[in-house]
Amino acid sequence: MDELVLTNGNIVDVCSLRIYKADIVIRDGRIARIDSAGGHSQAKTVIDVSGKYISPGLIDSHLHIESSMLAPTEFSREAVIHGTTAVFVDPHEIANVFGRKGIDLFLEQSDLVPLDMFIGIPSCVPATHLEDSGGTVDLDDVRELLKDRRVYGLAEMMNFPGILHGSGDAREKVDVAFEFGKIVDGHCPGLSGDDLGMYITNGRNDQIVRIMSDHEVTSTSEAIEKQKAGMYVALRYGSATKDLDRILPGLIAGGNLSLERFMLCSDDLDPVELHQAGHVDRIVRRARDIIMDETALSLQQATVLALSLATMNPAKYFSRFLQFHSYPDIGQIAPGKKANLVVFDSLEKLDVEKVLHNGKLVVDNGRYVGQSMEFDYSDFLGSINVGRKLLQSDFKVSYSGNEKCLNVKVIGVIEGSLETELVELPADVCDGEIRPVGEDIAKVAVIERHKQTGSCALGFVRGLGIERGAVASTVAHDSHNLIVAGVDDECMARAANYLCENGGGMAVSAGDMISYLPLKLGGLMSTSGIETVVGEYRNMRNSVKAIGSSLENTLMTMAFLSLPVIPSLRITNRGLVDVDKFRIVDLY
Repeated sequence: MDELVLTNGNIVDVCSLRIYKADIVIRDGRIARIDSAGGHSQAKTVIDVSGKYISPGLIDSHLHIESSMLAPTEFSREAVIHGTTAVFVDPHEIANVFGRKGIDLFLEQSDLVPLDMFIGIPSCVPATHLEDSGGTVDLDDVRELLKDRRVYGLAEMMNFPGILHGSGDAREKVDVAFEFGKIVDGHCPGLSGDDLGMYITNGRNDQIVRIMSDHEVTSTSEAIEKQKAGMYVALRYGSATKDLDRILPGLIAGGNLSLERFMLCSDDLDPVELHQAGHVDRIVRRARDIIMDETALSLQQATVLALSLATMNPAKYFSRFLQFHSYPDIGQIAPGKKANLVVFDSLEKLDVEKVLHNGKLVVDNGRYVGQSMEFDYSDFLGSINVGRKLLQSDFKVSYSGNEKCLNVKVIGVIEGSLETELVELPADVCDGEIRPVGEDIAKVAVIERHKQTGSCALGFVRGLGIERGAVASTVAHDSHNLIVAGVDDECMARAANYLCENGGGMAVSAGDMISYLPLKLGGLMSTSGIETVVGEYRNMRNSVKAIGSSLENTLMTMAFLSLPVIPSLRITNRGLVDVDKFRIVDLY
């Protein structure tokens, strides 16, 4: 029997919120016992971590790996370097391109990666009836996938109108997962009062919480209401939006430190931020800083409390699934628990020195030392199928009436938020074309790219800051059709055609210049390593800035313009979507 001992370490006890010095004895991937420091020189393997801090491995409670633009194997290699030992993944994006085949890809990858990668079944593929996706995940798929040991349950139920009104099969999917004994994640931005009660009980209003969490919370009051209703709240700190900053200060105001139903998640994280700032470790640092700013807690107390949000709390939330399938417990350092551990060099910096997964060293001195991971992605390439070459004229917003001036609906970008606003602006009609009056207005088009249907919608967006040229991307939530935004029709056509010809990704066109980030795996992810992707993505962001956009993350903001489940105005390949009314609306 192999025995490994971490000796002389400072153990972070996230249960009692204290730190004490001891040795951790590990056998067969679990913590066998915790002893007084020293006295284990005869163990087969002894790692001296004197002066270091040992924490439970970090947990991301809700994540779309596709947003990192990395394949799951490459993402996991980078995440574990930052102390992440468990991720609860919703492969919603790849499923919208490939259907069940995309989920199966992630399940296969979960057996290769150096951390616990649990998969949620995408609950809404396609996300709504207001768009066209490349695949479907139906009720029979849900029933079959729930039997898989790697599946934690039903991922975010975005179709809250379907739950509230009993339309479609949304309620059936929730019931199947709940009765099977697994988790049902929620997604209900802004839902409150009686509607919230109806949603979390899956339409029954019987006080039984069937939809168990929400990561779309954007205010302290919303977070508190959902917590009191029985939900767990995942405080999001991603690349597109950082709701943690808006919510956590209010939660702990006045010394209220009861945070047991709150946890941390990244949701969507771009490759540059992952590589430079970290994964869950960067969220812990930010949460710790907020706690110290808002309370009189010491550095040690604030750090341990922040770590509990990324370890014990998500483990408690997922315990229904973990216990049901006899997985060793995660999220705490105690005998019998799984030996998923991270060794920090200090509490101040929280730089990761070592990581153990299943009791095996996978990161040492901040470097990955785990097994290599190889995978053949050839079956997931070549997914861009528009069917024809796009023309400059395809991007003309035509009008055949007699009016010379119209009011048009424009998507208003809200910087730092995934939400948009519905803005009505005057527009002139010149030579049969609609041209809105105002500053910082670009055209936006969404073109179906999965089945060559020829479906396309045109609209306008304010707030992207594009002054010349165009940006195109095959990353466009949720159905991931081809989205293009710009102020020059010729450049819009050139950027879109470039992606069609090269297998997908992101492109910026201005004049004769084309910048390109290849994402050939489903049009969403790269098959390259993170250093290559980071370099390409930086170049893409610089190209976006060169055409005028000053947003913090224009590319990710643009990717969410087609997401028809977050208020208020969106655009899909079928047209403009008023999310509040949950229907297609006219441009004017």
